[in-house]
Amino acid sequence: PAADEACEYVTGIVGKNPLLLRELNLSECELGDTNVKRLAALLQDKHCKLNTL
Repeated sequence: PAADEACEYVTGIVGKNPLLLRELNLSECELGDTNVKRLAALLQDKHCKLNTL
């Protein structure tokens, strides 16, 4: 599904360049458990500068 592809893309980009993104609005997305876990793992990375999700 589109949400899976979008989440994979976002986590990949932020993982490669953690300074790139500081705020991300996903309020219109139906993420599902797998994508929430991906985002949670990303937020736990000490290099991730994402402040607002």
